[in-house]
Amino acid sequence: MAQHRATARAFLRELKFVDVGQAFLDREEMAGVSFMHNDYVRVVKGQWAGFFGSLVSLITVEPEPLFILESEAGVDVQVKQSDIEFVARA
Repeated sequence: MAQHRATARAFLRELKFVDVGQAFLDREEMAGVSFMHNDYVRVVKGQWAGFFGSLVSLITVEPEPLFILESEAGVDVQVKQSDIEFVARA
C-alpha cells in the first residue's frame, strides 16, 4: 500500500511538471513566474553570469522558478529566476 501511494505521488509530481512546462511553452502567465517562453534575458549572477540567451523551458516553479536558457554561447544551462534579468520579449 505504501508503495502504491509513493507511485501515485510520483505520478502527480510528473503531471504537475508537464502542466507547468506546457503552460510555459504556451506563454501562459503563472503565479511567481516573471518570464515567458523565448524571453531574451541576461544572467546577472551565479555560475553563468554574463551569458545572454532565450528561455526555452521551465523546469520547476518551487521553491523558485528554474529555467533552461539557450545561451548565445551555444550551451543550454539551468538558471534561477533570481539570477536573470529581462532584456526583450520575442
